[in-house]
Amino acid sequence: MARRWVVPLLLVCLLSGYFLFQKQLWEMRAEVRRSAVAGYVIPSKFSRVLALEHKGLISDFFLLKTITFFGERVIAEQPLSDEDWRFIVGSLDAVTDLDPYFLDPYLLGEGLLTWESEKVEEANRLLEKGRKYRTWDWQMPFYLGFNHFYFLGDNEKGAEYLLEAGRLPDSLSFLPDLASRIGYYGGRSQDAAVFLKGILAQTDDRQVKMRLEKRLLVLERSAFLEKIVETFREEKGRMPVDIEELIVLGYIKDLPEDPYGGRWVIMDSGRVFSTSKFVKH
Repeated sequence: MARRWVVPLLLVCLLSGYFLFQKQLWEMRAEVRRSAVAGYVIPSKFSRVLALEHKGLISDFFLLKTITFFGERVIAEQPLSDEDWRFIVGSLDAVTDLDPYFLDPYLLGEGLLTWESEKVEEANRLLEKGRKYRTWDWQMPFYLGFNHFYFLGDNEKGAEYLLEAGRLPDSLSFLPDLASRIGYYGGRSQDAAVFLKGILAQTDDRQVKMRLEKRLLVLERSAFLEKIVETFREEKGRMPVDIEELIVLGYIKDLPEDPYGGRWVIMDSGRVFSTSKFVKH
C-alpha cells in the first residue's frame, strides 16, 4: 500500500522544487537586468574596418543589441541613466555609420530619443544623416518636421521639412496641407495629433507603438479642450479664468483624464497643456 504513495509524493516534491527553482531563477534574472551596464560601443572608424564586407550583418547585430538593452530596462521598470542613453545614441550612430541606408535605426532613434529622453537634437542629427543618404525617403524630412514643430517650437522650420517630405514619392497626401496649417496657425494639439497618426502608421515596434498611442490619446483630449476654449472665447469675448470655468458655465460636463496623471492648464495662447508634460512620472 505504501508503494502506491511513493510516486505521487515524489512528483509533488519534484514539482515543488521545480517551481521554487523557477522563482529563484526569475529573481536572479531580474537582478541581472537591474544591474546590467550599458557596455562599450566600438567606434565607427574601427567597426567599419573590422566588419569588412559584412557591414549589413554587423549593423543588424548592433541594432538588435540596442533594442534588447532598452527592452530589458523597460521590462525591469528601471529608468535609463545618462550612461544608458549615451550607449543607445552611440549604438545608433555605429549602426548608421556602418549602413547609412538602413531605415530601422533612424525610426528607433526617433521613437526613443525624442519621447523617452528628450534628446531631440540627437534624434535630429541622426535623421539628417538619413536624409543625406536616403534622399528618396519622405520619412526623414517628415520626422524632422515633426520634431521642429512639436518639440522645438519652430513652426517655420517644421513646415519647410514637411513641404520637402510632401514632394517625395509615396509621401502622405495630407503633408502639404499640414505644412501650410502649421506655418499659419502654429503649434496646435490637433496638428500634433495628425502628425502622430502618421508616425503611428509607420511604426512597427510594439513597445514604441504603445507609448505613441498613449500620447495620441492625450493629444486628442488636449485638442478637444482647445476647441472648447476657442468656443468660450468667441462667445464670451475673453479667455476662461481657468479650466474649471468651462465646467461651471456648462461648456463641458467633466474634464477628460490625462493618462499621465497631470492637471489640465489653459495657456494665454489658448493652448491646453497638462502639468504632467505628457510624460510618465
